[in-house]
Amino acid sequence: MKKSIVALFACLSLATGAYAQEAAETTQPEQQKPAQPQRVESRTIETVPFAFGGEETIDIVGLRLSAWGKCNDITGLDLAIGGEAVNAYGLQLALVRNKVIDRAGALQLALGWNEAGNLSGMQVSLLSNHADIAKGLQVGLLLNSADDMRGVQIGLVNTANTIYGYQIGLINVIKSSPVTFFPIINFMLGY
Repeated sequence: MKKSIVALFACLSLATGAYAQEAAETTQPEQQKPAQPQRVESRTIETVPFAFGGEETIDIVGLRLSAWGKCNDITGLDLAIGGEAVNAYGLQLALVRNKVIDRAGALQLALGWNEAGNLSGMQVSLLSNHADIAKGLQVGLLLNSADDMRGVQIGLVNTANTIYGYQIGLINVIKSSPVTFFPIINFMLGY
């Protein structure tokens, strides 16, 4: 039974992410999209395969182990108490918090909370998940929030300004919907 549930979530997240990506690519150009943070390169970046900690001037391709580390980009596995990166691709696993300032093509797992600017992937936490733009799945025991969501939110409280997808929880809020609040399940399949 457990394997079936895990397989169901994996398939759902992959299908939702792929469908959301396809829907995003086929939207009409006259629609306004939220502004995305711009990254400005003004320093020399050193690429390292392994970092114990991390600093803002390195890119990590491989593994980072840190207590509360920061880095420019991480591609690979990020194990931390609290990790922060400008861009992250891969798996972020934290006890307290994962934070990605710009783009996250990642699975973010945290006991505390996850944050991402532009998420393509999945966020799973006990407390809360937030993304400015999310394509994929958010699963949080307490709160899931996104400015622009394309996918599924599962948690006690789910909020989104705009959504192309579903919310499953006790309190579901879609601010741009004609039905802004609906318990148990809420959805919007168009803007």
